[in-house]
Amino acid sequence: MTITGVTEAGLADVLFTIRLSGMTVTSIEKAGDGTYTVVYGPGTGAASTRQPNPEVPRPPTQPPVPNMDDPTPPPAGSAGEFVHARPIAPRTILYVDAQGREQIREGGSRSWRNCNPGNIRKGDFSINCGAIGNDGSFAVFPDEATGMAAIVSLLKTAAYSRLTLKDAIFRYAPPGDGNNSQEYADFIHRETGIALATVLSTLSERDRRKVAQTIQKIEGWTKGTVRPNAPPAPLIGRTPDVLSSAASASNGWMAIARREAALPAQERSEWSDPGENPRILLYFEVAAPWFDPVGGDEVDWCAAFINYCLVTSGQMGTNHPGARSFFWNKNNQFKLLPAPAFGAIGVRRYAPFDDASWSAGSGHVGFVTGWTPNSVTLLGGNQSNTVREMTFPLVEKDSSGAVVSEFVAWMMPVIV
Repeated sequence: MTITGVTEAGLADVLFTIRLSGMTVTSIEKAGDGTYTVVYGPGTGAASTRQPNPEVPRPPTQPPVPNMDDPTPPPAGSAGEFVHARPIAPRTILYVDAQGREQIREGGSRSWRNCNPGNIRKGDFSINCGAIGNDGSFAVFPDEATGMAAIVSLLKTAAYSRLTLKDAIFRYAPPGDGNNSQEYADFIHRETGIALATVLSTLSERDRRKVAQTIQKIEGWTKGTVRPNAPPAPLIGRTPDVLSSAASASNGWMAIARREAALPAQERSEWSDPGENPRILLYFEVAAPWFDPVGGDEVDWCAAFINYCLVTSGQMGTNHPGARSFFWNKNNQFKLLPAPAFGAIGVRRYAPFDDASWSAGSGHVGFVTGWTPNSVTLLGGNQSNTVREMTFPLVEKDSSGAVVSEFVAWMMPVIV
């Protein structure tokens, strides 16, 4: 698979998205105009020796937190124990508690962001030790204590307990992964006083914790910023403030949307069964990785596409695969506009309309590129089964005059 026209500024985000999808970049070439072409494909599947079983189950069809699929905002107050986590941008992890309250850990070291002091790989072992997500390669734990306990548990497994401390470290951080394994082992010996010839099964629980704490030092533990998940700079003033701010910022998500629309038709469209377009599945993976599109690329994917464009441009998504999640605006990351505006998100709802909260039912979303008194043109996904521009009536009625669909909101991401 190939992505063309990637700018220097956008290259890091593109590479992040590819890694997040579990795929591997095979080549990056710079064109004469200064843009890049990135070729990628399925991951190599090579397992790290830090993770005995790298297999990860398919995502569920229900969210890990019920509130994710509910229009009701989470309760006020500090977050409780986290039950779900995932990356939402480079060097940024989103944590969610059982009530749907969200917290961001950004910056700092990777081990700190993941509450994973041993940089343990994702997979069955980490899940059994309490991991609540992964960053594409490494497990994410709910807190530092759980991550530390995972290191101790790993040292007790059959893969490690029969080894000497030196052999265990050479397995944990092998030279083939670019580690200086001998220096790693020597540092643990100096810090803990444990001889490198000591068999791990003979260690006391206290000594195992000392080894784990030293591993944390070596792997790096630099704190970053912890904050609630909120728009980067909420604007509470007049609508013109939002519109003037949007003039430049919308170029980010619109550039991504136009890049996707410029791809060859085969790369941006649904495929006939039994084929599934991996690019459309990638939209779901970035937009709401808890959601498994069991119908493949034939599942309604307009909201997944809009979320993909927002997230990869550094904006907040809705963490939901449905158009109604934009209408909910649960994190107040969108400003409601009185009329269409270029780059805004048009939210279209289909009958019935008796549920004011729109807790269920279908709709459509797309980025506004033009409008008249009676219609609006959207650039979006799943428009005639592809990414393209398409014009819709503001209100659509059947032969009896009953409304069957209408635009219910114009929303602009909150920006500086």
